[in-house]
Amino acid sequence: MRNSHSARLLADLVAVGRPLTHEVLDTTAHDSGRGGTQTIDYLRTTLVTYRVLPERDELTARIERHLTRTAARHPEHALLLRAYVRWSLLPRARRADRRPGGFKHRVRWAYTRINLAVAFLTTMNDHGMALADVTQEEMDWWLAANPGTRYEVRDFTVWAARRGHSRDLHVPHRPKADPVGLDEDSHWELLHQCLNDRSLPLEVRAAGAILLLFGQHLTRIAALPADALTTFNGDQAVVLDRIPIRLPGSLATLLTELSDQTPSGWAANSPSRWLFPGTRPGQHLSATVLARRLTAHGIPIRPARNTTLTQLAQDLPPAVLAPLLGLHVVTATQWRRRAATDWTAYLEARTSQSRS
Repeated sequence: MRNSHSARLLADLVAVGRPLTHEVLDTTAHDSGRGGTQTIDYLRTTLVTYRVLPERDELTARIERHLTRTAARHPEHALLLRAYVRWSLLPRARRADRRPGGFKHRVRWAYTRINLAVAFLTTMNDHGMALADVTQEEMDWWLAANPGTRYEVRDFTVWAARRGHSRDLHVPHRPKADPVGLDEDSHWELLHQCLNDRSLPLEVRAAGAILLLFGQHLTRIAALPADALTTFNGDQAVVLDRIPIRLPGSLATLLTELSDQTPSGWAANSPSRWLFPGTRPGQHLSATVLARRLTAHGIPIRPARNTTLTQLAQDLPPAVLAPLLGLHVVTATQWRRRAATDWTAYLEARTSQSRS
């Protein structure tokens, strides 16, 4: 406790008689650098977990805090940025936050769009142009300067055009490479290893098996609560979205063993229970940490997920696949199309081999 930045911050607040509220912590964070903000976020998480502070909509608070700082640095764009965040970013962020997993991803999603919007506006302003005067030529020039990171400004330009703040500026979607998968033998060998190889860490085996059987994104796997493991008509099941999925016996045993582990550290004294508890009070394991552990044990995350979703989409229609796995029906439909393409290519390859 004596060596903890959070404890020293807490002691300083108490020493000067400041009350422990979210508003006081927000003010302190505003006056601190990046390191101080991280310390305050950690302290806030601890206080909320143990009911010293009430819960709040932390995603909205983080986005508004970033907006306030950005607007203070760029007051000439503050009015437009606030309207963009209030009427476009925040409603979508709140809807997404009702789905499990991915809090850090959603924060980065919002920060990136705010930062790119202000970077675009600042560059145009430096060249003597208001947003309403920007043409497609200037838009293309700005994108070409750093195409790898600027495509996400599309979110802001679409909103601005619809609200009459700018012309209809075309920003292409970020190009996506074709998904790369595993061959069938490698996929099932990895799954067999996760289910049976007791030399692997238990959390690696469990996360790998869920990835290889259900194609879940790691942000959702890491955020699975302990009560996602349940019973359905007398069988062990897991709830990934809304519908319980019956588990094969080996995976049911593996997840039960994971759930029955005695928590350690913060997780041992936390009211929140996760299948993959993290090191922060009340928090699940970070998807980044989980990804590093899977990769270190030879489980290729993206190819494994691509292969699993392609195989599932071959067998299940989008209307069934989407609510089972927590996918948007449009995403499930895209995987269905890819599965059909892959299957056609496979049949053509087999036909060519038989002829030769």
